[in-house]
Amino acid sequence: MENQKINKDSVQKSFVKSIETYRKHAIVQEAIASRLINELLRIKSGHFQNVLEIGCGPAVLTEKFFNHFQADKYHANDIVLEYQEVLQRIDSSIHFFGGDIENMELPSNLDLVISSSTFQWFSDLEAFLSKVYDVLSSESLLVFSSFGPDNYREIRDVEGKGLNYLSFGKHERLLSDKFEIIWSDRETITRYFSNPLGVLKHMKQTGVNGIPGKAWTKSDLKRFEEDYADLFGTELGVPLTYQPIYFIAKPKK
Repeated sequence: MENQKINKDSVQKSFVKSIETYRKHAIVQEAIASRLINELLRIKSGHFQNVLEIGCGPAVLTEKFFNHFQADKYHANDIVLEYQEVLQRIDSSIHFFGGDIENMELPSNLDLVISSSTFQWFSDLEAFLSKVYDVLSSESLLVFSSFGPDNYREIRDVEGKGLNYLSFGKHERLLSDKFEIIWSDRETITRYFSNPLGVLKHMKQTGVNGIPGKAWTKSDLKRFEEDYADLFGTELGVPLTYQPIYFIAKPKK
């Protein structure tokens, strides 16, 4: 599998800038986190001993977890160190450790690894899933969402580039070697904005640089606005497509 080239410094800086705006504008990400927790509740309720959350961000998933579950130990990781204060307000027992989780040692003896809207940023998901497998027992769970190739498809059509999102089937194949998939699903969510610049503003407010390496000029913005409206303009405004994909799996041990 060819690794994806992700500028993690750029990702980190984009999310730092959205700390004050993320929770208000990340409506889709909130819904995705709720879906994950609701599906986890169908499989297990109550109590976990040792949990790792990957890409905790400003505690969208974390907060929902603690509304329904308890954990003896809850480790929360994110590349943005500034999120630690947000997590402490939810539960002072949360152990936050910042940094790029792909290059860090994972806590051992975990009975739940959970992550929402994060794995699309990974350079080598296959290698990371192998690391996760090594710290789980046969009764542990891996619960995560990511995004499929149609995510932000309008941005890709207009600009000709974007993140290299893995397909639902590719995720299935990556998991199948070491994990049994208990539940999975995918959906398409479309949000509408009054104009294309509203799309860019929304992406910025939710910490997403959907066009890696793009330095916008006035002429770039004008062309983007015209092309986006020509291609996708409707009576409802202009759309932005999300394609969340979901998995709950347990290790084959």
